Amino acid sequence: MEIRLDRSELLTELTPMQGIVERKSTIPVLSHLLLTARDGKLHLAATDLDVSLTSWCEADVEVEGGIAVQAKKFMEIIRALRTEEVSLSLDEPKILGIYAGNSRFKIHGLAPEDFPTLPSLGEEEAVEVPFQDFRRMIGKILFAVSADESRFQLSGALLRITKESLVLVATDGHRLAVVESDLKGEDREESSVLVPRKALQELQRFDGKGDLTYKKGAHHLSFCTGRRELICRILEGSFPDYERVISTDQDKKIEFDSKTLLEATQRVALLTGDRARGVRLSFSPGELVISAANPDLGEATEKIPCPYEGDSFAIGLNPDYISLFLGAVETERVRLELKDEDSQCVGYPVEGSDKRYLCVIMPMRL
Repeated sequence: MEIRLDRSELLTELTPMQGIVERKSTIPVLSHLLLTARDGKLHLAATDLDVSLTSWCEADVEVEGGIAVQAKKFMEIIRALRTEEVSLSLDEPKILGIYAGNSRFKIHGLAPEDFPTLPSLGEEEAVEVPFQDFRRMIGKILFAVSADESRFQLSGALLRITKESLVLVATDGHRLAVVESDLKGEDREESSVLVPRKALQELQRFDGKGDLTYKKGAHHLSFCTGRRELICRILEGSFPDYERVISTDQDKKIEFDSKTLLEATQRVALLTGDRARGVRLSFSPGELVISAANPDLGEATEKIPCPYEGDSFAIGLNPDYISLFLGAVETERVRLELKDEDSQCVGYPVEGSDKRYLCVIMPMRL
């Protein structure tokens, strides 16, 4: 391998690769990137065996070839260089030379044959959605994905495609988030699939404006935007029937300024403990009092006006769940729908751009 290429372009494509590689894996090659020079391009690949990412950048290829190099160190070297042009060459079969200006590096690597074979999807039906819309949708539900790996069917999000819309749903058993947007295009078969958390996290870090092309295979999913393609395993298991979880009999519907409610909740939450993360929302005519009490720290209260005219009642909620929902909505006002202290709180944006967005938060006993 012997090539010359633009350092900035290479750095742009290397950056998202860092989230894919396994730095602490017991399989050394998973901490490496596969570099392959062919057809006027440098092709890059990273995988942790569950999620894979491929990309490429333009290159002046004099000699084709490939090598797997340690991802973190290669990235550090390319980032530290100060010339616009970088030359890469295989000085020996498993040693990569990096040359830029007066800088010379030689780093040890692995044979490309040692790198895992990446999955590929063939001629499956492709669905195109605006990438920025899909990325925005991920941000509205990702916080509700379960971090408990033992509940594997909840450690990702449900992706549903219908004839008219695209739906993402996530839950960890304590909260649930649903976002739905219109999906244009020709008639398509409806499908549902579980997408792993890591794949969603990496897609959210991508930049770009065009369309995202989505394909579903027998065991893998493909998300392609621009020159990057992310392929992940489909999570096995059955996702809960989320529509049955969402209560429809809340008789108290109260609107708030999103920023005011968010900031007040975060301030009061400062006096909650790490283990007992709960605040009390006490509603009375014209007023909401948010309070927290901790025997080791003290107590906090804050009053904010609200257009409520019914009987007084209170509910305990996790302030982090409230804050993450309020941080995800893009509207100045939100609506909370409640019933009593033992029933769920359902939050909605007021006049949002999505076809549907809501967050269910289960109550706590304080």
